[in-house]
Amino acid sequence: MTLNERISSLTQMPEGDVKSSAASPSRQGHCLRFRLHSDANLEYEIFVSIPRQAAPSEGFPVLYMLDANADFALVVQVLERLTRRPEATGVEPAIIVGIGYPETEDYNQERRHLDFTAGTTDDAFYEGTSFTFGGQEAFVAFIRDRLKPVIRSYFPVRSEYETILGHSLGGYFVVEQAMTRPKLFSSYIAVSPSIWWDSERIFSHLANRPASPQRPIRLFLAAGGWETEPAPWQRLETPERTREHARLRQRRRMNGNIDLLSECCRKAYPDSVTLRTERIADEDHSSIYVACLPRALRFALPASVK
Repeated sequence: MTLNERISSLTQMPEGDVKSSAASPSRQGHCLRFRLHSDANLEYEIFVSIPRQAAPSEGFPVLYMLDANADFALVVQVLERLTRRPEATGVEPAIIVGIGYPETEDYNQERRHLDFTAGTTDDAFYEGTSFTFGGQEAFVAFIRDRLKPVIRSYFPVRSEYETILGHSLGGYFVVEQAMTRPKLFSSYIAVSPSIWWDSERIFSHLANRPASPQRPIRLFLAAGGWETEPAPWQRLETPERTREHARLRQRRRMNGNIDLLSECCRKAYPDSVTLRTERIADEDHSSIYVACLPRALRFALPASVK
């Protein structure tokens, strides 16, 4: 079956088929969108980008990414640029699978707080919030048992090379999966991970680790130099709001938590972790996502891997 035939077949799934919840796919160039329901009856908008190059006999690596409504186009553009000349950039083509939400143009705060977290937080910012937390297990089950089978069935993929990418609270989710489910993906990219959400939980995974992980862990961590205080260009409505923002960042210890996580990972798994930590100067919590992508993609999709 050709790639075009595989894509077309997504629109022809019979009722009752295990994947029939992929509804009304739409295609634009080398990108495809369709909807998929979880077993918990939550609906997701799935974005897929297919490399323009012919698929190798072994298939393409797959990059799964969170918050696709906001960030899918960015990641697609960066990867397309890098893979025009893999021999020069060191990055090989990959299928990108973005996990997003219906009727959303940016970040869906309600759904991401449900999906990415395993429990609540004691962060003062969330006092009185109406968000629901703790849906992480169901979200993992959706990725593992619903989404991956669809992608593997309809696209030419190398299932042994699957990466997950997340930023901020999505990065927290990625870190937790790297610690607890090293077999779920081959590489984990966590950009400015919100370890502060439940740092005790994250570090307890390392303290209670098995003698050796089920699979060697490949983890990429990145943060900006301006993550623990407002950058010089960041000024909020009033001086007091700016000071509150500064105190919030200091409490959350983005860079300190990443440094500690890196140290603990290396001590816990000295022979079974491939860890790269990047702190990029002059970047903040938002801009670091753009700045680190070439390095992160080179880590996860090295052109030398065959």
